Amino acid sequence: MNNIVKQYKKDGYYIFRNLYSEKYCGELKDYVNTLEIKRYIPFSNIAWGWGSLLDKGPFNKVVENKTLNEFCKSVFESEDYIFPNMMINNKAPWIGPEAEWHREIFNVDTYAPGYTEDDWENFIRVYIALDKQTIENGCLRVYAGSHKIGHLQSEDIIDGNLGHKRRVRVEDMNMINERCKQVFAEMEVGDMLVFTDKTVHGSNSNKGPNERKSIVLGVRHNIIEFDEEIYKEATDYRRNFLCNELQKVIDKAKGVNMYKDFNQEKK
Repeated sequence: MNNIVKQYKKDGYYIFRNLYSEKYCGELKDYVNTLEIKRYIPFSNIAWGWGSLLDKGPFNKVVENKTLNEFCKSVFESEDYIFPNMMINNKAPWIGPEAEWHREIFNVDTYAPGYTEDDWENFIRVYIALDKQTIENGCLRVYAGSHKIGHLQSEDIIDGNLGHKRRVRVEDMNMINERCKQVFAEMEVGDMLVFTDKTVHGSNSNKGPNERKSIVLGVRHNIIEFDEEIYKEATDYRRNFLCNELQKVIDKAKGVNMYKDFNQEKK
């Protein structure tokens, strides 16, 4: 495990192969289909997410995995850690939206209010393949070593799932692309990717016919108390940004025919 942790700290990510059985992953997919859908892919009747899955049915065994826990203990050099959230990301065939280039630490005030960017080593991101992850179906892409680059300024956007996100700016992505190697994290069913909260990552949309479900799991070294005031301020900001920007789109659409330039035929 020491060599794995060393590689993880060097590259900012590591892939464990065949950590969960294909049979177990199938059970998880079958179970999630019995749950209430919490969010749909926009403009479709296809599920994007089912909310938090911690302690639900067979999902409780995910965090009991021996290798996962040995890794967490080794990285944090402590047994004082928690799994605060677990969700499934369903990047559906043909229409599963892309994910912008970002760092998880951009949103630390939402998922761990009280921590700051300087506390990034207190977090681990865990990504478990429930379906085969390929370039065609939008596998995760990471920039090896990008976690060693200092502060990056983010910019607010609305993503393909109509939510507020923070992405890395173009000028910074140019720098990262020059200094770091982009890795396509192609994975088999049951593989597990771990990466830091400063590792720059993103993914393309699913342009093919194959499913691409994955578990997204957070791990936190539990040493700072949840700050309700910071959480409220952060989530209010994100909600207001989303509502204000969407309202601008609505106002523009009402005031201008955006399609008039498509038919300017001269007679």
